[in-house]
Amino acid sequence: MENYKINKIKQNFYGIEQGHVRSFLIVGDKEALLVDTGLGGRLREFIEGVTVLPITVIFTHADNDHTGSAEQFERRLMHPSEFDYYKCHAEKSVTMEPVWEGDIIDIGTYCFEIILIPGHTPGSIALLENEKRFLIGGDSIQIGSIFMFGNGRNFHAYRASMKKLIGRINEFDTVYASHNVLSMDANTINTLYDAAGKVMENKVYGRPEERFDGKVKC
Repeated sequence: MENYKINKIKQNFYGIEQGHVRSFLIVGDKEALLVDTGLGGRLREFIEGVTVLPITVIFTHADNDHTGSAEQFERRLMHPSEFDYYKCHAEKSVTMEPVWEGDIIDIGTYCFEIILIPGHTPGSIALLENEKRFLIGGDSIQIGSIFMFGNGRNFHAYRASMKKLIGRINEFDTVYASHNVLSMDANTINTLYDAAGKVMENKVYGRPEERFDGKVKC
């Protein structure tokens, strides 16, 4: 079924792999939380093979590889700074409820705080599980390419977001990413902050690389 693969990360917490992108499913006491919906396909049907609980979807940002299959779910949360981009680029645009900095999503077994981290996109968010000491960072924190070209990408905002997370780095040990390596040490954020600074200071330079539908600088 659409080549979905599910990996158990810890109790009631799963990574759902689909091609190059990863979503996360967290099963609570009375509901489940799905972080992003991948590339599209029969995701709802796949999820129902794992849990029969009601599902709330929250999007780390509005890039198409994170919002496919959104229409299959009734409750969908996204930061409002992503709304316009989503409506313009989604193949099947659906209504989103707003989620804000500092909001708490408590599903019983897990409780997440929303942290706004603009840069990769204007309304990118991270989800912090303070008690269990991990962060879900979307595309903004990963080992690999972080796309910073195109409308809405902002290096200054990105570096400020990494600095913001560094200020809270004593609250989590592990970061889970949407692409490439599943998990990494929280100190990866320091590396990304330093790397963004080098780019802004012209101490490192991009190179042309073929990506998707054309050449970009990486």
